[in-house]
Amino acid sequence: MTRDHGEDPAARAAGWYARLRADDADAVDRAAAERWRRADPAHDAAAARVDTLDTALTGVADDPAIAALRAQALGAASARPAVQRWPIFATAAALAAVIGTGTILSHRDQAEPAHAHTTAGATHYATAVGEQRRIRLPDGSIMTLDAASAVSIPHRVNDRRVDLLAGRAAFAVQKDRAHPFVVATEGNTVTALGTHFTVERGADGAMTVALTEGVVRVVTPGATRTMAAGQVLTTTARSVAVADGRAADTAGWQDGRLTFAATPLSQVVAALQRYDARRIVIRDARLAAHPFSGSLRTAGGTDALVAALEAYGTARATRPDATTIVLTPR
Repeated sequence: MTRDHGEDPAARAAGWYARLRADDADAVDRAAAERWRRADPAHDAAAARVDTLDTALTGVADDPAIAALRAQALGAASARPAVQRWPIFATAAALAAVIGTGTILSHRDQAEPAHAHTTAGATHYATAVGEQRRIRLPDGSIMTLDAASAVSIPHRVNDRRVDLLAGRAAFAVQKDRAHPFVVATEGNTVTALGTHFTVERGADGAMTVALTEGVVRVVTPGATRTMAAGQVLTTTARSVAVADGRAADTAGWQDGRLTFAATPLSQVVAALQRYDARRIVIRDARLAAHPFSGSLRTAGGTDALVAALEAYGTARATRPDATTIVLTPR
């Protein structure tokens, strides 16, 4: 494998995105793009993220950040020859910028359907804010993809693997001792033969695994752990921790229920934002760190949280517009 160390895989992947959607793209271009993708795992990873983000980009077409990226790309393009369709170039530039900053897009329109997108190397799924999707995998296992989440499933013979790109998913795995089932995210793997578990990828690269049935093996860069039913494993950049008896609560999102135990309010808000397009803003650091305990429904949870905080005198809520709720200390 030879890599050009001056190459930016995200930019190249977005460039191929634009080239393959140009009016004069042909089989030679498609073959060259596939060779580039197969030449290096970093290329394949960047291309997979473009595939996934491409399905999501339509749902956030009016997002100010994406609009700004498109405008910037079109401005840069104005001085170049009009060789390609510039709206496609602008979209490609937006994708490259999003990948380069490590941001995963989620849909803002709750009516937007779940997306499935297939390439030569994998099938990619992404869900919108407020949307969950139950997917039967080729081996008969069932994957439930939570709201604002994305996965990629490589097309590999006799290889049962799911790459979790964003958010979280639950798995009911078909037993097959000859072919373990693997979920990978952020350099970690969760391996099962036949069991029920959930995996969440946090915005900061942390991982949470909740095992409700069976046994799984979790491999992180620093440790290998075997989990038993009922346990929850959490990772950070520096540690791996296992707690007993909390798996049912952690996996409760599948039944529309979120349970929190002395959880910082900022994390509670982040969890609710998967299911409500309204943005909750906390500008006070002490309020953001305030511990919250309780159970909320995924549907209507935002309003229930705000009502509870106001009723107990913890916070005051203002609504500068229909899409924003600002929380400030009492």
